[in-house]
Amino acid sequence: MTNQDFWTSIGQIITDGFTSEGLAILDKYGEQFISGRLVYKRFSPAEQHGCSAGGETHVIASLLAAAEIATDKLTAPIGSFKRELQYASEQEKRIETWARKSGCWIDNVSAFLSRQFGERIAEGGEAQIYDNGATLIMKSNFYKTEKH
Repeated sequence: MTNQDFWTSIGQIITDGFTSEGLAILDKYGEQFISGRLVYKRFSPAEQHGCSAGGETHVIASLLAAAEIATDKLTAPIGSFKRELQYASEQEKRIETWARKSGCWIDNVSAFLSRQFGERIAEGGEAQIYDNGATLIMKSNFYKTEKH
């Protein structure tokens, strides 16, 4: 598969609305990306390594964000801030659609974290602290959870 074939297949998966077949292909790409069996020109080696360290969900979201966006979705002048906002909005829509279809989307993150970790008792710029009655749990904004 060429680089162009790869990105064309990603675009087709997006266009098709993330069918079960498309989701299976994305999972395969994620696994191959993490294992280093797939290397693509849009990612430097450092970017590929960092992306892989985030896990398969991060890899797939990154690939979806990197895929081309149809020019008819971007109506603002080229180089304008408004066009950048349109681009980001399209990236957000495709990632949310994929996440919902793949089952990794959480509608209410605060409620989910409270159910998982107990009552939120404090928060700061970099962390949220929960108390489940037996253990204090710190959830950082960098998605690492520590028990104390």
